[in-house]
Amino acid sequence: MYWIIPVIIILSLFLYQPVYTSPQIDSLAARLDSLESRLSKLQEKEQQEQLRLLREAAQKSTVTVENQQGELPQKSFSERSRALQALNPEISLTGDMLGKYLMKVPHYTQQERSGFQFRVAELALQSNLDPFSMAKVIFEFSPEEIGLAEAYITWINALPRLNIKAGKFRQQFGVINRWHAHALDQIEYPLPIALFMGEEGLNQIGISASWLMPSKLADASELVLEVTNAQNEVLFSGDEFSLPATLLHFKNYYDLNPDTYLEWGVSGLAGTNDSLGFTFDQAHRWSYMAGLDLTVSWRPLQQALYRGLVWRSEFFFVKKEMMNSDAMTALGAYSYLDYRLGRRFIAGIRGDYAQPLELDNSNRSIWKLIPYVTFWQSEFVYFRLEFAHQQGKNLEVNDNRFTLQLNWSLGPHKHEKY
Repeated sequence: MYWIIPVIIILSLFLYQPVYTSPQIDSLAARLDSLESRLSKLQEKEQQEQLRLLREAAQKSTVTVENQQGELPQKSFSERSRALQALNPEISLTGDMLGKYLMKVPHYTQQERSGFQFRVAELALQSNLDPFSMAKVIFEFSPEEIGLAEAYITWINALPRLNIKAGKFRQQFGVINRWHAHALDQIEYPLPIALFMGEEGLNQIGISASWLMPSKLADASELVLEVTNAQNEVLFSGDEFSLPATLLHFKNYYDLNPDTYLEWGVSGLAGTNDSLGFTFDQAHRWSYMAGLDLTVSWRPLQQALYRGLVWRSEFFFVKKEMMNSDAMTALGAYSYLDYRLGRRFIAGIRGDYAQPLELDNSNRSIWKLIPYVTFWQSEFVYFRLEFAHQQGKNLEVNDNRFTLQLNWSLGPHKHEKY
């Protein structure tokens, strides 16, 4: 029976549970109430902080709306030195190479021959000078010479809606005279520009003012006034020391629908073709040129990279006074369709007509037909294959040729039309 005593002791150790007295229970309850009270205060404080932040956000939003309805809030600016690399101009380089096949035997003339020709390398430098103006300088390098194509400064919004430009620049007569050759939709400038303004177009030294006019009938209207030296060798004297030439161009732009726009413009130009200096007597001989341009462009919004059509036309009239009260007059025009077949291929056809700028030309003229295909490898490189048929009326200018163009560009500014 003695074994029962150890068993009872072991069972009592396992089965024993401590019993709390009443004072201990009261102490635990008090501590629990204290913790709950502190938690409640923290939650209340957090809610008050969130409410304060929401009120501050609402007040700031109200001040912003009031400023938008009234005057903008005043800001202070502090000048800091620009990083040296930010002072460097944007630099671009364009190369233009041709491969020609003159079909007429022999396959050469006094001016050109079948074969390869590196037409031009164009170096362009552009920079914003300050918040008010920007400058652009363009050099052209060819195997024969180095020339200054353009160099001008532009004051942006010098007056409300008015930009001013000064320097040497391609003038805004019509549309494409302003473009450089590498930005044309075809390889060469149309006949009227080449015959009436020279192979390089109208590019002179002076000042230009462009005014974006308020317009109720058109979506946008622009008036351009340019006063330059009358130094074009075809139209004027080729000498800077003469009365200045004055150009006026008026343009209207219309959005016909979300996919199509129409643009038309009128241009006028007058200047002297002698070198008598700054006198206003009747001894001066004058040259006049008038033009009308029309452009219709269709680019569907959802397929702008793959489909598009441009129809562009320009008409020209020139009068150049000569000695003994004689005057040369000539008419010219061109028109072309440019259709985008896909993202990389463009096909088009252009027709040119012009009378030679000479006396007694009423029965003499030249016309030209140019179908072409352009392959855009990328925005940096394109190829263009062109066939040109030229025929003259009472002029020995008949010609047929194939031309392959390779154009490439590096830098931030590509084959831009501006």
